[in-house]
Amino acid sequence: MGSLRKHEEQFLHEHFRYFLEVEDEVFESINGERLKTKTGVQQTIDYIHAYMKSEFLLTSASILSKRYSYYIATVPIAMMTLFNKSPNMKLENIKLVRTNEEQKWFPKLDLISKEVSEPGELNRNKWLRNELTNLFTQHVRPLFLHINQLTRLSMDVMWENIAIYMFRFYERELVQWYDRETVRKLQEDFYLIVEQLPGEAFGEKTNPFTYFIKQPVLETGARQRKCCCLSYKLYEDSNYCKVCPHLHNQ
Repeated sequence: MGSLRKHEEQFLHEHFRYFLEVEDEVFESINGERLKTKTGVQQTIDYIHAYMKSEFLLTSASILSKRYSYYIATVPIAMMTLFNKSPNMKLENIKLVRTNEEQKWFPKLDLISKEVSEPGELNRNKWLRNELTNLFTQHVRPLFLHINQLTRLSMDVMWENIAIYMFRFYERELVQWYDRETVRKLQEDFYLIVEQLPGEAFGEKTNPFTYFIKQPVLETGARQRKCCCLSYKLYEDSNYCKVCPHLHNQ
């Protein structure tokens, strides 16, 4: 087992919402272990609903799934692509740390143990497939199922939340940090995830990301959503998000 290095953590902190104790002030912390049970997930949704003064409980549930999806795309998936390292994403190994008083509730992700899995002598493609399968079947899908069973929020909405953040990482952010040839090489992981992994790697009949891969690219470079994430129902005066299908299909 290897571990995250300081410069790797610094990169994650600078570009994503990754918690660094030496640089971030702690206002509140939620142990990820709470999300292992339906009761804990319901309590977390209720907390978000109250903290954000949300007017629609289903939107509060969607926000929880969006935040978690962001962490999945920008920590384990980004780390596998950038560093060839896969962190321990068991819920008991993560904390959601709020570092400000902003009402939008977007905490940072804190990894308690910094130990990681690395390819070692294993073929990288095989290692990557194994790590992704473990990530999606053992960590992502169980939480999504809890949210779905508690609120009936569509699984498609939640899988697309991850897809949207992956699209941004692989299609828009890598080009800011690396040359064209390096980006092309790094994007091979993206195509493996969205096109090559079978449904079994997600605990589903089919790969859920294939449903979103042909979504149009907007003028901003972002992908248009296929499913509405319900953010426009957060408050009475809320608007559609910039990639909402309602906004672009009018």
